[in-house]
Amino acid sequence: MENSEIAARLAEIAALMEFDGEPFFKTKAYERAARSVEDAGQPVRDMLAAGTIETLAGVGSAIAKKIDAIQTTGTCKYLEELRAKFPPTIVELLSVPGIGAKTAISLYQELGIAGIDDLRKAVAARMLVKIPRLGPKTIASLESALARMSFGPRRMRLGQAWELSHAIARALRESGTVNCVAVAGSVRRMEPTVGDLDIICTSPDATQALEAFSALPMVARVSQRGISKGTIVAGPGISVDCRVVPDRCFGNLLQHFTGSKEHNVKLREYAKRRGLKVSENGIEDRERRVVTATEEAAVYEALGMQFIPPELRVGLDEIDLARKHAIPELVALGDIRGELHAHTDWSDGRRSIEEMARAAAQRGREYLSISDHSQGRSVAGGLTAARLQEHTVSVRSASEKYGVRLFASSEVDIRADGSMDFPDEVLRQLDIVVGSIHSGFAGSKDKQTRRLLRAIANPYVNIVGHPTGAILEGRAGYEFDADAVFEAAARNGTALEINANPARLDLNAALARRAFELGCTIAIDSDAHDFEDMDNLRFGVGTARKAGLTKAAVLNTRSADDVMAFVRAKRDKGESVRRS
Repeated sequence: MENSEIAARLAEIAALMEFDGEPFFKTKAYERAARSVEDAGQPVRDMLAAGTIETLAGVGSAIAKKIDAIQTTGTCKYLEELRAKFPPTIVELLSVPGIGAKTAISLYQELGIAGIDDLRKAVAARMLVKIPRLGPKTIASLESALARMSFGPRRMRLGQAWELSHAIARALRESGTVNCVAVAGSVRRMEPTVGDLDIICTSPDATQALEAFSALPMVARVSQRGISKGTIVAGPGISVDCRVVPDRCFGNLLQHFTGSKEHNVKLREYAKRRGLKVSENGIEDRERRVVTATEEAAVYEALGMQFIPPELRVGLDEIDLARKHAIPELVALGDIRGELHAHTDWSDGRRSIEEMARAAAQRGREYLSISDHSQGRSVAGGLTAARLQEHTVSVRSASEKYGVRLFASSEVDIRADGSMDFPDEVLRQLDIVVGSIHSGFAGSKDKQTRRLLRAIANPYVNIVGHPTGAILEGRAGYEFDADAVFEAAARNGTALEINANPARLDLNAALARRAFELGCTIAIDSDAHDFEDMDNLRFGVGTARKAGLTKAAVLNTRSADDVMAFVRAKRDKGESVRRS
């Protein structure tokens, strides 16, 4: 089984334990183990074989035995015992914003609601008023949350899709049956979620290449195999297409199957006006002569256009910009010099300050902001003001020892009224303050806008973390007036985060693009809780590129001294205003 599948089983155990009334600390142990397994840098099966599975944070001997059983059989005795107690769809209820375990249990026990479909029917029939714990405002919030949730099939998050698709491409390359191979489609465009995967390759023997594709270890079943195309369903349940062409057409195929559909339609329309026809087989002129391209850039060059980065191919204004050679140089992963949002075992991280510092240095980071949670996040081991003081001393004493400069910081909760979880005299002592909303998502759009505006105006809040609070394929987040918030952020010198955690990617590309248009500074952070999380930065950068962001727009492409100058500029201005 893939790590993600094992992690999903552990997360299911944690959720069902909540329904079963198990103590909080036990459910959290399984949640922590699930995250460690999903983020592990090597396959769980290899760690089990090497006897190193218990080196993962949160994995003790009891959980290790369950992981071993899940890896071998797809399940374990304890999971099956829990499943037998509840309907198979009941865990779906926890994905609805505003529904915790206690509410879900009430819905099940009192109304027989055992999943999202049941909940939709109960809402439509006005049955929720029968639950004493649900007042009119809560019911209205649940109705709104359900309205925002997708009715369609769940999609795979980019992080998992990236790992799987590149594993398939590597395996094909190592099979010796292909010359060129690349990941295309939604993954290459850095879409936050993915419905299927596209692999393209060239080979002198398409039959042999497709045989190798169909025999890969991640194949659950073969759906189709033709002359030049094969389709399989991979272990996690996602469909994967593989197309094989001669070497001379590789550039055309890569361009076509990177998409998107809207981009390709506009590209074909543009080519048609020039008397050309564009397809995956080449570019055909008026005399029906076909020109093929081994390199993708040659396709755009043949059309008299600037090369369009894959992330921008969404059917907006990229064709017009490329025609004018006006696409700016986008921010790249190599431009990122440090990270401004990371956690350690002082709160809910899984590594020490020193370990995270070494991991950052190994990845070439020049600086790392250690921003453990504030006291309001007790569920995440948030720090009191006294503990934060000790934390600051520890961070500063470790700075520069491991080849990376450390900032003593905190991710501080933004309360319901927009005030911060620590008073200003505490915030003033920190290098960087990341202000984040972690609760109270049910407030109205006006209330959440006022909440964010007050936090942004605080002279000690430097970055708004994961600004919408959305969880991909899980939670829609809270509503606010984006233009009002972005204009205030630009005016006050408060950066907005693109959180690179694949479960978040928040701000998304559309909102980040609007923030950029309104003059905001953006911070791209992995929100790392362990070593491997730092590698998620590629997804944050991909989101920034999708938004059209340049290097100059991103705070952490700057030197450490320039980051601190950004912080000081806001503080000096804010304190000056307060004194006057």
